[in-house]
Amino acid sequence: MRVALMHLPKTGGTTLHRLLAEHFEPEKTCPERFNAFDRFTREDLQKYDFFSAHMDFHGLSRVSQPAYTITLLREPKARILSLYYFWKSQTRDQIEKLNLVGPRFAKDRTLLEFLRDMPDNMIQNIDNSYVRNLMGRVALGGRNRLPIAEDEAIRLSMRNLMRIDTVGFLEDLPKAVDEVFARLSKPAPKSIPKTRARETFGVSEPNSDKVEIEDVTPEIDALLSYYTRLDSRVYDAARRLFA
Repeated sequence: MRVALMHLPKTGGTTLHRLLAEHFEPEKTCPERFNAFDRFTREDLQKYDFFSAHMDFHGLSRVSQPAYTITLLREPKARILSLYYFWKSQTRDQIEKLNLVGPRFAKDRTLLEFLRDMPDNMIQNIDNSYVRNLMGRVALGGRNRLPIAEDEAIRLSMRNLMRIDTVGFLEDLPKAVDEVFARLSKPAPKSIPKTRARETFGVSEPNSDKVEIEDVTPEIDALLSYYTRLDSRVYDAARRLFA
């Protein structure tokens, strides 16, 4: 069975990717880990049985003909906080070596500065990222703007989300893993290792520094609420449908 994992950042996708990758030969695993599937011909894509990438719904549709499709969600504010601390944890050497734009921006900024001063070219990672990715191609309408009305964006996102075979949640990752492996007729893993968890930064996570966790002030929470105003509606609806 072909498998396609739409990995939305900081939702548990790295853990699920590693669990799944053990069951596919390297030559059957698509090397693309981001969203550049347009560089492959249709014939090229048919050679692979496992796709796992930070892709939008357009990318998922391109590789899943046919395939068993999977995505994971996480409470949206928690996802943004996790992304910030992961980016901030990256070592300066790693940032420069790989030219990591997001981590470079986060490294020397407080959480408030990070949210308040977010540049336009990074906003898709923070501002209602679920909706932007689920609409089709990543929806880039400029700072805090979507190319269509917000209610229509939610409707389109939910329609596409419901086309994904398994929608799981980081908050109940064992249940999602069990469902995925049952669908694949494979035994579920006996344990689920934590990957890129905050407590591992600067300890066991490669190329990382320890980070100091900040209090979420009312000003920070207001920005988080704004940046998740649509994603929270999608997440809450998904919990009712799929939990």
